[in-house]
Amino acid sequence: MGETERREEETEGAWPERLLTIPEAARVLAVPESWLRERVRLRRVAHRRLGKHVRFTASDLEAIVDGAAQHALAPKRMAHRWRQPG
Repeated sequence: MGETERREEETEGAWPERLLTIPEAARVLAVPESWLRERVRLRRVAHRRLGKHVRFTASDLEAIVDGAAQHALAPKRMAHRWRQPG
């Protein structure tokens, strides 16, 4: 059996990935719909457009979360030392 035939067999019974609407994606991300709509309008978050309809895949939601990650900053070192009187 060839590689192409094997791939066709594996995907034959598989369902396509579920696409989420803006309200559904907002619930998953625990953000207001208005926040998500604004980010889509500004093209700041990953999404799919099917004509006028906006949809999100699981990987789109992961990209949104990863893009929002805030890394802790190392404490700033003092730029100068206090001078000793004398």
